[in-house]
Amino acid sequence: MNDLEFRRTLKIDVTVVDVWIEQGWLIPEAHDGDREFRDDDVARARLILDLTRDMGVNEAGVDLIMDLVDQIHGLRGTVRDMLGAMEQQDDDVRRRLRHKLDALSTRAG
Repeated sequence: MNDLEFRRTLKIDVTVVDVWIEQGWLIPEAHDGDREFRDDDVARARLILDLTRDMGVNEAGVDLIMDLVDQIHGLRGTVRDMLGAMEQQDDDVRRRLRHKLDALSTRAG
């Protein structure tokens, strides 16, 4: 969606979007000099609005929270990749890996 559609969807001013982009909280795609926003940008913006408007979180708090959200997202991708690689192994290797993971999760719990 374009910049105007994005702002209308969220009922926010262009200066708010500019600040969020400057802070690195949103990174829209650029096409021919125009900003294009994806569904995940809308989700991030709604989270930012919840944090700032509803919960009273300041800029430093939003920075930290958005960084943690990005880290969690990255870790989930890494785990997904590792599980995919594990499933490509032969049965004996998969069995040993599952046993090791079970042992680790038992210790952590």
